[in-house]
Parts: sequence; C-alpha cells; structure tokens
Amino acid sequence: MNVLSTALGEVPAPAAYPILAAVVLAESLLLIGAFVPTLTLLLTAGALARTGELHLLLVIATATGAVITGDFLAHRTGRLLGPRLRTAGIGRRIPAATWQRAVTLMARHGGRALLITRFIPVVRTLSPHLAGATGQPYHRIAPFSALAAPVWAAAEAGAGYAAVPSLQHALTFGVPAVAALLAAAAGAALWRKNRTGRRPASRSGVAPPSTGSPSGPLPEHDRKPTAGPPPDPVSFSETVLTRNRRGPV
Repeated sequence: MNVLSTALGEVPAPAAYPILAAVVLAESLLLIGAFVPTLTLLLTAGALARTGELHLLLVIATATGAVITGDFLAHRTGRLLGPRLRTAGIGRRIPAATWQRAVTLMARHGGRALLITRFIPVVRTLSPHLAGATGQPYHRIAPFSALAAPVWAAAEAGAGYAAVPSLQHALTFGVPAVAALLAAAAGAALWRKNRTGRRPASRSGVAPPSTGSPSGPLPEHDRKPTAGPPPDPVSFSETVLTRNRRGPV
C-alpha cells in the first residue's frame, strides 16, 4: 500500500484517479482486499488535493463510485458462492472472529449494517458478500451502500486534506520542542546522578543492632509453662473424696 501511495503522487493526475478507483474496487469486491486497506491511499489522495495536484471532489466521487460498484459485485459474488465463501480460497485465511462479527451485524441490522461496517476494515469487505450468500436481495442493501460510500470517502480523503497544514506545523515547531524536552530530561538525570555520587558514606559501616525479639527458640529455663487441659470435674471429685476417706497424710 505504501508503494501505491507513492505511485499516486508520482503519476500524472489523469492516471491517479483510475489507480484510486481500482484499489477501492478491489478492497470492496475481492476478499484479498481485506488485507490491503485503503486508508493510506485515500489520505494520500486528500493530501495531494490540498497541494493542488488532485481535486478533492473528484477524489471523493471516484472512491464513492468504486465502493458502490464493488458492493454490487460483491453481493453477486456472495450469492454465487454461497456457503463456499468462507471455506474456499482466501476466505479460509480470514479469522473466524472477523467472519462472526460480520455475520452478527448482518443478522442484527440487515442492509443497514453497511452503514456501520463501511468504517470497519476487513468487515466492510465481508458484509456485501454475506448479504448475497444469505439470500438478501440487493435492493435492500443498495440504499445503505449508496449512503455510506460518499460519507466514508469524504471522511478519509478529507482527513488527508486537512492534515497537511497540521503536519507541516508539527514538523516546524513540534520537532524542536520535543528535542528541547529530551535534552532537558537528559540534563536533569545527569545532574541527579552526580549529586547522588557526591553524598558522604555512612561513618559506621556496622548496621545498628536489632531491637526486635530474637527469632530463635528460647532457652529451657526461660520457657513459660504451658497450661494443660482442665481436669475432668468427675475425676477431680473422686480424688478429693478418696483423700478425705484416708485422712491426712
């Protein structure tokens, strides 16, 4: 995708629009497009529109047309393949969690899911395919595809269009500021290290005696007698009575 973005800025303007359309169409139509997101390409196209090499409205219109066409063809492909969509070819390389997410959104929202999935990479490629594979007629997803396509294209190309002055401002003022902060932090760390090294060592290297109780066992004569279990009241009474019968010793 970086190669395509670089090529988009090097080719003449009349050739840049077909490249943009082909990539967006491939992402919408082919499952392999799930692995080549178009965000970088549209950001580059928006930045080129800001510099005057491309026209922003033509960039948005090109991407919109490619999305609508890709969704239509993807729906037909899904209807043709049916259940084999997930088990054949590249479909097996897409994680099961991603498939399940697309299935859940389509089951819950129907054609309206295209409004949500258009802004979720990979899932936006799977949604129109799943709509066809599950038997949903195209006219149920067509209005949402036509609505989501220009909003998505305008958002991503517009972000690239608006980011150029911000990027130039960041390069002009942000980089020196960050360098100054890093230099100040390094100086503070060096000063603290030198100050710590100059502190005098303790006069006595012997650790103070411990004031706690000894951890070892007490000597035999220091041990306190432990109280045994209380005597059985019946046995104790019998002993006293026997002594009283015998008389004093």
